Amino acid sequence: MALGTGAYSGLATVDVWTLLVGQTPSFATQNDSQQTLASVGVGLMAMPAWVAFGAIGFVLLHACRKRRVRRRAFHRVL
Repeated sequence: MALGTGAYSGLATVDVWTLLVGQTPSFATQNDSQQTLASVGVGLMAMPAWVAFGAIGFVLLHACRKRRVRRRAFHRVL
């Protein structure tokens, strides 16, 4: 779709999700906490796909990076 001819039309996250998973996501709205999460999910699915997947990629890149060994200031005294 992105490499096709014609005008550029951005993909929503829900479109990419449907292509990858095979079905449109459904959000359960039974109580207040789930209703809040469902509204966040609907907002996320309405975003452009590059924003949602870029943010997830940045968080994973930061969380899974290789870290240096920290030197401790105080050594154990016998």
